[in-house]
Amino acid sequence: MFSDWRNDLSSNNGVSIVPFHWGHAMMAELRPMDKEYFDTVPNYVGLLKSYAENDMSCTAMVGGKIACCFGVVQYWPGMAEGWMLTTDKVATHPVSLTRGALRYFNKVATILQLKRLQMVVDCDNSFAMNWVNALKFTREGVMRNYGPNGNDYVMYARYFNGSYSQNSKSSPA
Repeated sequence: MFSDWRNDLSSNNGVSIVPFHWGHAMMAELRPMDKEYFDTVPNYVGLLKSYAENDMSCTAMVGGKIACCFGVVQYWPGMAEGWMLTTDKVATHPVSLTRGALRYFNKVATILQLKRLQMVVDCDNSFAMNWVNALKFTREGVMRNYGPNGNDYVMYARYFNGSYSQNSKSSPA
């Protein structure tokens, strides 16, 4: 089901989307804030392995190198949380990767019939804060001392109506 449209996520010939394997995160030259999770989140490799079992998890490649790994975890029908790990390669193709991520989240919302898709972002990660805004997520609030190091995080969400078209600026009914 998912693999049929994975190739439609990128319109740039230099960017390809492949199924996520937990080893991709180990091989990637992650940004420092993303690499930190290996040291601060208990059993992070186990978490990555669980992401890899999910058909919705992907890795974006630029010129054969890992740019980012991403996916969603559905918590219950209609609600899921997104995750993403990035490398500096994201900066080499920002428009293509952002458009591809938008297509991904819209497609996942349709497949999973989501009403809500949320992401939590470390307040100190300015790159991620800017990108989640570019991905049309709405800031909901600060979660104090949320992170594994006691960092503050911000909860962001996108809302989808019954026709599964994105409606990011309105509140849920």
